[in-house]
Amino acid sequence: MNQFVNRFGDTIANFWDKGASEAEKQKTITDILAYANLNPQKFKAELREVLFNPELDPLSVVLEALSKDTDTWGDFFVQVLDDIFDAAYATDKADGILFNLAEFYYIENDTRPFVQKIADRLLKELDSPRVDIRIEVIKNITGYLLNSSVKNKLAITNRLIDKLDDDNWKVRCVTFQYLAAENLLPQGAKLKLSDKLLGFLVGHP
Repeated sequence: MNQFVNRFGDTIANFWDKGASEAEKQKTITDILAYANLNPQKFKAELREVLFNPELDPLSVVLEALSKDTDTWGDFFVQVLDDIFDAAYATDKADGILFNLAEFYYIENDTRPFVQKIADRLLKELDSPRVDIRIEVIKNITGYLLNSSVKNKLAITNRLIDKLDDDNWKVRCVTFQYLAAENLLPQGAKLKLSDKLLGFLVGHP
């Protein structure tokens, strides 16, 4: 019996409903963190049973809760990131897994050492053989470029610039978009006309 799901399953499933008040949401966040801190190993085991359950989608709420105590849970964010990539590589259709990378924005500005580990793993996955993984990493890694604790921001930026010449047009388009948003495009950089046309005809990634 998964006590975490029994206690919080319905609340998490309805967390983003418009009817839920901000006070109710914050109480859920506080209660989840308290539950996790009461028995961390038990909590981790229970969470992993439902980590990528599409009906529950727990990470959007759980990671917000754990972000309130990264002295305790910082390294767990690194473990969850590894779990996300492991699960993504195990399936050909990973959209429902990779979207969880966006939930790490709760800790993008945290200056504790675990954030460097996250940035390093994301940097590694910029060279993933999987197009879908490269795209989702590009969408999320730029959030760490303003974090003072990330020591390899130049290496990340340079690797992103390299992706402007990626062999996949979707990767090139996403890279151009996100570098432009951060004012990091090299002088004179332009998106290929063929990429613009594909984006117009097929839809931007």
